[in-house]
Amino acid sequence: MRVLTAAIVSGTVIVSATAWAQAPAPAPGPVPSGPVVGSGNFFSPIVGDLDKAIAFYRDGLGLDVGATPSNADANPALRNMFGLPDAQIRWTIGRPPAMRTGVEIVEVKKVGGRAFERQIQDPGAFTLIVVVRDVDAALSRVKQVGAPVVTTGGAPVTFGTSPKVRAVIVKDPDGHFVQLTQPDPLPPAAGPDAPNVISVRVRLTVEDAEKAMRLYWDALGIRGLTPGMFNSDKSVLDLLGVKGGQYRLSTAQIPTSGLRLDFLYFKGVDRRVVRSSIQDPGSTRMQLQVRDVDEAIAMLKRDGGAVVSTGGNTVELPGRGGNTTKVAIVRDPNNLFLVLLQAAPQPPRNP
Repeated sequence: MRVLTAAIVSGTVIVSATAWAQAPAPAPGPVPSGPVVGSGNFFSPIVGDLDKAIAFYRDGLGLDVGATPSNADANPALRNMFGLPDAQIRWTIGRPPAMRTGVEIVEVKKVGGRAFERQIQDPGAFTLIVVVRDVDAALSRVKQVGAPVVTTGGAPVTFGTSPKVRAVIVKDPDGHFVQLTQPDPLPPAAGPDAPNVISVRVRLTVEDAEKAMRLYWDALGIRGLTPGMFNSDKSVLDLLGVKGGQYRLSTAQIPTSGLRLDFLYFKGVDRRVVRSSIQDPGSTRMQLQVRDVDEAIAMLKRDGGAVVSTGGNTVELPGRGGNTTKVAIVRDPNNLFLVLLQAAPQPPRNP
């Protein structure tokens, strides 16, 4: 655990409002130092009703959502990637304006999925953090589509000084957490009609902070920012809807992508481990591009991960032009489902 230990010893453990407000840097992330070399559509909620989920992410959050959902009816390899050869799978993608990656919303039917509920302090709770220009307007829109508010008091809370942050957490129709965050000062707007959504990033609540750091930082090579120390800022706890206890926020950056991945750990509060299957509404996937999918699987299995793809193996996913992608879905120790994609090398061009 040399990376984490060195950072703590050097004193770079201050978790300020910046960690709760800052948008992902526009510049590419660090050069890969492990199996992970990038990210795809990084937040992928499993939902029970795709139409209701689209209403939340499109009409509530204001993401750009494709007009016609895709499906895996004629794609057995994709169903095998999920480990659900008999499932009915539909999906669509919502993107923040001017961002390439976004939210891949997936509906899984006909395989006995069951809804479940997590608290934000429970290991495996996954939060989409949406940085906005006007948090009150954003909250009003998501409430119009029925989103329950998690934050204590039901309204945005303010904390920090530089930057100052106003933020509130809500739930989507299937219980995934969404944090609406307005930093002060705001970044410059592209024009008078700039969209409310500025950017997005993601956060995972973990069962064991040291183990998560060891897996994601040391083994998979997701590095770039700082681990945090325990804190008990009441405003932040109110934001999270948690009474008492302490939290620890650590951050990393996925190589080459500029995407920040935050890890949240609690102590002194009621936590429970909720195990779910990939077909259960409320489960979450995240895509990672890897240099060698077998190597990445071995790293995850060493730390308690399990392959859920059919047969416990990788799947060859057909793509455009006859190319294939070697893929697998692995459940990490915190019940986050990682979609590992290893793209096939490009064939040599004829001279």
